[in-house]
Amino acid sequence: MFLYSVLYPYLCMISYSMILSKINEIMKKQHIMQDLKEYLQETLSVKIKVKSLPPKALKSLPIFMANLYRFELISLYDKEFLLVFAEGDFTTGQLKTHLDTISNALKITPVAVVGNMEAYKRKRLIEKRIPFIITAKQMYLPDLLIDLKEFGNNPVEQQETMQPAAQLLLLHHLQIESLENLNFAGIADKLGYNSNMTITRAAYYLHKMGLCEIRGTRDKSLHFGMNKKEIWEKVEPLMTSPVKKIQYFSGYVSDGNAYKSNNNALAHYSDLNDDVLEYYAVRPGYFKFLPGANLKPAPKNEGNICIEEWKYNPYFATKTKYVDPLSLYLCFRNDENERVEMALEQLIENIKW
Repeated sequence: MFLYSVLYPYLCMISYSMILSKINEIMKKQHIMQDLKEYLQETLSVKIKVKSLPPKALKSLPIFMANLYRFELISLYDKEFLLVFAEGDFTTGQLKTHLDTISNALKITPVAVVGNMEAYKRKRLIEKRIPFIITAKQMYLPDLLIDLKEFGNNPVEQQETMQPAAQLLLLHHLQIESLENLNFAGIADKLGYNSNMTITRAAYYLHKMGLCEIRGTRDKSLHFGMNKKEIWEKVEPLMTSPVKKIQYFSGYVSDGNAYKSNNNALAHYSDLNDDVLEYYAVRPGYFKFLPGANLKPAPKNEGNICIEEWKYNPYFATKTKYVDPLSLYLCFRNDENERVEMALEQLIENIKW
């Protein structure tokens, strides 16, 4: 009895704190739903009807999924959708798997409601045709042919594939050192190009695509009006995989001009398990120097080494014996393996912009 009288005030405080926390959680959810409803109504100029998902329907889902997400039913253009509030961390692969499970179990189109996220994650959601809504920013509902991006964020016209020199210029600027206000001759020297004309063409391409300004008359230089993270988010859709061709060999590599790439590099930058096959990247035209006493061409299934010839020299985008993280991301970004997706997200999140 004495112990109870001593603990009673604390038990009351704990109970009150739990109740207050629950009330705050409910109010937060109500605000989120109200903001979302207003966003849909203002953007689409339609009335939105919202109702709760019946408990019976929840029972048809795996228990962990029913606890992981919050659900609301909405009616939009006479079609019913299930809003799935994804509030924790997730990969696009995980989200797609969960939404497919929900769709198959409930026979309804699920739409992920997510918080603000990196542009590359949004792009991967669209690539996988995953319907999603980011309140007041972006809405992607492929079933209704709706793809609305945040106001003022007009996509760059993708009329041309980015040239290798332009891509290397940006990757060097983003990861090695700033090329801000450096003249074209200086940029050519830093990137290993003998001709200033190569950098001139790259600079005018970047200027045309709205990625930088060209300053000066005779001695021209570049000016970037965005920070590095903003530049990456804008240019990533324009960039391509640097890999031009691959060839398999047996033996070992002792060449200082070859850089660890592919799965070996991804394992270095993330928690992904390494591959027994050794991957290396080399500059354009370097294949002709590779075969020798230590390295013999081999069929794919017999070789222990895979060498990638890149469209630009990997040396100028990295400070280590591994290829740079952003080039590596471009190599893997269309890979749908969930472990690879998780590794890529870890890779990007670890970059110090």
